[in-house]
Amino acid sequence: MKRTSIAIIAVVAALAALGLAADQKIASLWQSGPMTIDGVAQEWETSEPVFDEGSQVQYALRNDGSNLYIIMVFRTPDPRTRAKVYPKSTLDYTGMKIYFTTGTKKSKDYGILFQKKQYTADALIANMEKRGQVVSEAEKAEIRKKETHIVFTEEVIKPKSAAAAGEAGESDPPMFRAVDKGPLSVCEFRIPLNRVNALGGIGAKPGEQIMLGFEWGGMTNQILRDMMAGRADQSVGASDRATEFRSGTADSLAGGDEGGSIAGMGGGTGDMRRDTRYIKHAFWISATLASGGN
Repeated sequence: MKRTSIAIIAVVAALAALGLAADQKIASLWQSGPMTIDGVAQEWETSEPVFDEGSQVQYALRNDGSNLYIIMVFRTPDPRTRAKVYPKSTLDYTGMKIYFTTGTKKSKDYGILFQKKQYTADALIANMEKRGQVVSEAEKAEIRKKETHIVFTEEVIKPKSAAAAGEAGESDPPMFRAVDKGPLSVCEFRIPLNRVNALGGIGAKPGEQIMLGFEWGGMTNQILRDMMAGRADQSVGASDRATEFRSGTADSLAGGDEGGSIAGMGGGTGDMRRDTRYIKHAFWISATLASGGN
């Protein structure tokens, strides 16, 4: 496997174009302090990105004593190359599911669904109130100054029978941010190591081995509806997912099947499902968490 440091997004772009070999056993690097989750790559300049050949995505891992940090870089293929793999696929519809388990056995029992959603002002207010937030009239007026809002969400995946609490102690909440810059999309994730309260953590400590599963993209019922209705252009960007909330109370489903429109394609549904821009991506890695700067 060929590796190099991430310094700036432009460097990441150059690396993403290389045919690097996949490496399924990853060593996380020690992070001396909390990282800023903002979708910007500067803090990752000393990391060594890994290239997943199947999905054409680059990623790197870091951890401190409290959190695992993940960066993933997606590059839109140059149309002139006739690339058959579209790394981002329908990420803006489906979100990114990251599964985690301790040890060496794969499991989808626990994980987090990270999504980037676009709301109208009234839909955002309704969603906030639905989640138990008290929104003052002044706050509502401020929200209504913009027609639409981008919101990053984190939804815990857990078995229905799972207990509500894990280890005693405090934990940072999961967090996700994404930035699109030209042909690049950079996503940063934070997942707590400690499994507390809502079970949004891995349940591992520095130095231990974990398994991580990544799953995103693919055809959804909403995409098919949008295609058949011919309501969109040829992109799959977040800006094309402007959800129509006629009642002002709808919310996006966990699977990303609510709202938004993307490329209208010719042909029947079978042709649509075979379009390589809408394929589902998934891969697993074995990762060793860093311990105390080692």
